[in-house]
Amino acid sequence: MQKPEQYQTVLKEVTSVIDGEPSMIARFASVVCLLNQAFDDFFWTGFYLVDPVKKNELVVGPYQGTLGCLRIPFGKGVCGSCAALGEIQIVEDVHAFPGHIACDSRSKSEIVVPVRDGQGNLVAVLDVDSADYGSFDQIDAQYLEELCSNIMNGVTQT
Repeated sequence: MQKPEQYQTVLKEVTSVIDGEPSMIARFASVVCLLNQAFDDFFWTGFYLVDPVKKNELVVGPYQGTLGCLRIPFGKGVCGSCAALGEIQIVEDVHAFPGHIACDSRSKSEIVVPVRDGQGNLVAVLDVDSADYGSFDQIDAQYLEELCSNIMNGVTQT
């Protein structure tokens, strides 16, 4: 199956699974599980949540993979850059990224997508790492952005 078809299948599965679920954490955990199962080259898949107390810091949320960094300041590493800029980050070689935070040295490439609530406020970032260089492209960005733009629809509790 080609990458676009894989994403279309995952998007349908996610929609089906999270329909009517008001919990953001339950939704995020389900998304991570389905993405991780769908793509063999996803080495680490998870969410970093905007800390409700330390507003300029991300804290690890639901994920699958090796141990993740517990906290990431806005502006630091790929996830922190995504949070600070509010833009998707696609990095072909994380070791060449200025200020990269090496949570696991086996990670070679990464994509990070902002997640916003209904008012446009950043609530999290979706972080996907691969053990291969150059794993992510505009196809990943397109589908992961679509997923992240819809994941907060219907959330009433965190």
